[in-house]
Amino acid sequence: MPTLLSSTILSKSPTPLLQIMATTKIDICSTALILIGANTISSFTDGSTEANVCNTVYEDLLKASLTRHRWHFATEQKQLSLLTAEPTGRYKYAYQLPTNPELLQLITLTVNDKVIPYERYGDKVFLDNYGSNSAVICDYVFRQDEAEFPPHFILALEYSLASLFAGSIARDSGMIKQFAEMAERQYLIAKNVDTAERTTQKIDHSRFINNRQSTGT
Repeated sequence: MPTLLSSTILSKSPTPLLQIMATTKIDICSTALILIGANTISSFTDGSTEANVCNTVYEDLLKASLTRHRWHFATEQKQLSLLTAEPTGRYKYAYQLPTNPELLQLITLTVNDKVIPYERYGDKVFLDNYGSNSAVICDYVFRQDEAEFPPHFILALEYSLASLFAGSIARDSGMIKQFAEMAERQYLIAKNVDTAERTTQKIDHSRFINNRQSTGT
């Protein structure tokens, strides 16, 4: 039964689960299903109840997870293309936002490293200034491929899925709460690891070199 099997899994350290290299959405969902004691899936369309649930909730939960933090593995910068057709209304310029891979969250627009105001309308942004002579840079969160997810994020996503599956498949309110709490703790760990990999400020290399030369090191 799902509850008995899940209790057995949860009574042990979760470390062995980290050794499962989940690199596809099928792998990630199957690991989450194992956590609640359910059957794994071979595809989102294999006809099983588990596959139907995975197909329904996976993409929405993933996108919500990708946009809850500025994950370095799912953020990108791109210079936007100025559209030839001027927008109607009070704006002078329209720029095309990235669409492939899918843009999930627009973070900032900058020109010469300065944040600029904008209005977003669908897959475009409208500006009052910064026309053809400006390089408008977009920072954004995108729908990254599962193969690029780091282990700590994968585990958090699996716990989140397990919490949903515990309700829709196992019908176990205790597991819902338990996996939800585990997911939140793991997301915090993943965020801390992700943040630690970022440079907090620009390094003045020329000053560093001059200091080394003056000290003879």
